[in-house]
Amino acid sequence: MTKLMTRTMVAVAGLAATAVAGAVSSGAQDFYRGKQITLVISAGPGGGYSAYVLTMTKHMQKHIPGNPEFVRQHRQGAGGLVAANYLYTLAKKDGTVIATVHRGAVSTAPVFGVKRAEFDPRKFSWIGSINRDVSLCVAYHEAPVKNHRDAMTVPLVVGGIGPGSDTDVYPRLFNNVLGTKFKLVTGYPSGTAITLAMERREVQGRCGWSWSSINSTRGDWLRDKKINLLLIGGMSRDPAIPPEIPMVKDLATTDEQRDILELVFAPQEMARPVLGPPGIPADRLQILRDAFDKTMKDPEFLAEAKKRKLDISPMSGKEVEALVASLMAKPKSIVAKANEAISRTDKLEVVVKKQEEIKVETKLDAVKRQGRSLSFKGDGGAAHEVSVSGSRTKVTIGGKQTKRAELKPGMTCAINYAGDKSTAKSVDCK
Repeated sequence: MTKLMTRTMVAVAGLAATAVAGAVSSGAQDFYRGKQITLVISAGPGGGYSAYVLTMTKHMQKHIPGNPEFVRQHRQGAGGLVAANYLYTLAKKDGTVIATVHRGAVSTAPVFGVKRAEFDPRKFSWIGSINRDVSLCVAYHEAPVKNHRDAMTVPLVVGGIGPGSDTDVYPRLFNNVLGTKFKLVTGYPSGTAITLAMERREVQGRCGWSWSSINSTRGDWLRDKKINLLLIGGMSRDPAIPPEIPMVKDLATTDEQRDILELVFAPQEMARPVLGPPGIPADRLQILRDAFDKTMKDPEFLAEAKKRKLDISPMSGKEVEALVASLMAKPKSIVAKANEAISRTDKLEVVVKKQEEIKVETKLDAVKRQGRSLSFKGDGGAAHEVSVSGSRTKVTIGGKQTKRAELKPGMTCAINYAGDKSTAKSVDCK
């Protein structure tokens, strides 16, 4: 075969491939017109995950052909495993459902054999990650622990969300590997609930708190010195963190300790992952990836992110996919050592918090986003806000079960919920 023939065949094949790709792209572009995309969020309202992903989707919409509307759906529980399992097994696989899920839950939880992790991270449809991050252990300013040296000798009670969350993994890891004296109260519905518990003095601190989340949701605590920074968990240092706060990996004294810490902290590189269920058609996944990449460079998005103090340092879908694959391929010996470090319970006192339910009969002051959010006066007259889930909140009006969109301002309702910024268990209106 001559070189000319070879070049001709390659050119013809290239034109054919382009024609097929064009046809696929055209069909996918029509798919989203007039549709909604459900955005599943593994965290509660008001936290760092919500702040990042809701800002992103506000601008991402215009980069998707057909400009579909995003509708959020909070699926909290087990540190992200509830949302991850739902996305993997039950969510529609046509490209109309995407999610942001706690990074540790959706990446290393299966590596470490967490029982409730019923998925293979490599099979998710990875769209990208909004930023790379580091997480910290912090102590409320009134706590006796003021720095990492104190944490080695003085007990500190920290709050946690669930078994797949950094908030629960890190205290156990640090106690087992470094000898810190953390105690854990777990079972809070969200990171926001933990910070409220710190203010109420239920707990004294928090581990696994993203630096970006601290800045975006509690920047005033940094300014007013209401928290003391103790330890930094991650692969690289953020230059904005004071230099006297140590990286956890720098406190390792053996190669084995460093291997363990690097495996556990690798998910920090995909700090705010955006993903879909397995099996999204390739052309639709490409549209979502392209829209995500364009959003990360969108001047309007970047300006709003800066205003909201949201750090943007994205990874593409392919980069996240490669990182997850590398985590799943780690040598069994390292995984076993790391798994022991995060699962041993003899060096961490754990208390599981029973979710307290608040019942109040009150008038609805405001109903937002077609019933997805309600504002009202709680006990004592304090302003409260709750989310209303389309699947987990029972809504009744006049004794008849109905949809949340039927809720209106001025209605008198009995609301059963776990506190401000939580998701209501039931809303019963007259």
